[in-house]
Amino acid sequence: MKLQDFKGVSITQIQQAIAQKKQSFDENWLGRSLAYTPYQPRSLDLKRKDNIYSIFRLYDYKDSNFLHRAKELEKNAKTFIVESLEFATYLRRYVCVPILYDFLILDSYQLLESLVYGADSITLYPKYLEQSKLKELSDYALRLGLERVFCIETQEDLTKAIFSKADLLNINENFSLIPLIPKEKIIISPINAEQNNSNYINALDAKIIDSTN
Repeated sequence: MKLQDFKGVSITQIQQAIAQKKQSFDENWLGRSLAYTPYQPRSLDLKRKDNIYSIFRLYDYKDSNFLHRAKELEKNAKTFIVESLEFATYLRRYVCVPILYDFLILDSYQLLESLVYGADSITLYPKYLEQSKLKELSDYALRLGLERVFCIETQEDLTKAIFSKADLLNINENFSLIPLIPKEKIIISPINAEQNNSNYINALDAKIIDSTN
């Protein structure tokens, strides 16, 4: 069954927004603008060395307390996750932690855009993409220097991610996938209250924490 929406936003609406952006600033223009961006992508470096790393998901940069909150979290954060490019640009000015842009990527234009706005890495969602398109976007992100986090929920998602050269997997609380994942892969995930024990935590390289908690 073809998926119709992503986090409450229709796929058609996302596609239309991309098309409108291309009319205003085409991909060639966006590519040329990379020469003037002050931001170069940084490595997430999430391979666990000792204790599990923390990744914080941030919201609502218009909140007056947002920057103070981000600076406090920066002390313990390995990465910040954001869901808007404007948010990424704002955050990049003030913190040293790498930024993961988490939104549905459907087009190579979005990868260029992410780089221009200052993201260090992007999320790819296998369940929304055909295998060939997923690999195409993954390969292009690599050429741009963007790290890729594959958000997987099923064995099919995992297979598609592996064939697209995935190194970093967000299992999105589905710990049943772990026995199927090659050992060299980096695994991250949110952890719910029932999973907050050593058996689950020790399976991860990093845990995703909602900054509103």
